[in-house]
Amino acid sequence: MAFTYDLATDRGQLRLRLADTNSEAYAFEDAEIDYFLTKGGSVDGGAREGINVLRMDRARRARKFTVPGMSYDDSAALAALDRLAADLGANMPSIGITFPALQPFDSGFVTPS
Repeated sequence: MAFTYDLATDRGQLRLRLADTNSEAYAFEDAEIDYFLTKGGSVDGGAREGINVLRMDRARRARKFTVPGMSYDDSAALAALDRLAADLGANMPSIGITFPALQPFDSGFVTPS
């Protein structure tokens, strides 16, 4: 189990973005942080990847109950992660852009034989 936190590195910057800076109680191993960076392509992209993992984990464990004298509802944490993910564009659709074939009115068009 490895944990490093150095703001001079992308790993450290991503840990800061994920509020995962406590070496005594961290959420992600260095290998997981590195995976987020690779998959996301940048610190911002890695943050989106990490937040999605936190969202899924929180959704899996979400609890809400009331007993006499106490109520518990951690759906607020899930809602906060959802807002953060939206702010970072985690739910943005991806698109592909292609260049269409030349049309007869385009310069460089070659009439098919």
